[in-house]
Order: sequence, then C-alpha cells, then structure tokens
Amino acid sequence: MKKYYELTGMSCGGCVNSVKQALMELPDVTEAEVQLKPQGVLLTMNESIDTKVLQAQLDKAGHYTILNSHGDGNDFDDDTPVIERNTSFSNSHPERNARPFGIDHEPGVK
Repeated sequence: MKKYYELTGMSCGGCVNSVKQALMELPDVTEAEVQLKPQGVLLTMNESIDTKVLQAQLDKAGHYTILNSHGDGNDFDDDTPVIERNTSFSNSHPERNARPFGIDHEPGVK
C-alpha cells in the first residue's frame, strides 16, 4: 500500500536522507520516496502505520513534522500530489546525447 505524507522542516539533501533513513528503519516500510520541493514522502508499506508512529520516528531524526496525508492506503488517491521525478544529467542536458562525454565519434570507430 502507498500513502503520501506532506512534511515540513526539510531544507537540504541531508534532511531528505535523514528522513528516508529514519522511515526505512520501520519494519513495515518497504520504500520511502522523499522529495524536498514540495516537502513530502511517498511511503510504500506492508500495512498501514499510524501517523503518530511515523511522527515519533521523524522526531528521532530531527525537527520534521507531518502536516497531513493523502491517499487511502490502497494505492494513489485522486488528491495525492504528483511527485516530480529527478531526471538524469543527460536528460536535462541534450547536448550530452549528441556527444556523450565529449566524444565526437562512436567508440571503436575512427
């Protein structure tokens, strides 16, 4: 089951890592996709976890707070925000596709 939680208190990549590590320590969490902007986490869980348990785990990691949650726990709900996926460097810089890593010819072809 998946559920999205809006968070506050994260300001950098280190915060993202701290939140992810803390939530992944819970036995029923199988995946935690943490995003900085907007601040939130999409949790994949074996079974529903009470928000108080999640908040207690976040309190151990720092000053992170769950604002509210979206989804019914069965899968995505219509009001679940879309998480923007990070694109790879080559996707955000099309010039790399033309000449990967500055090579101006096919490898092995002269």
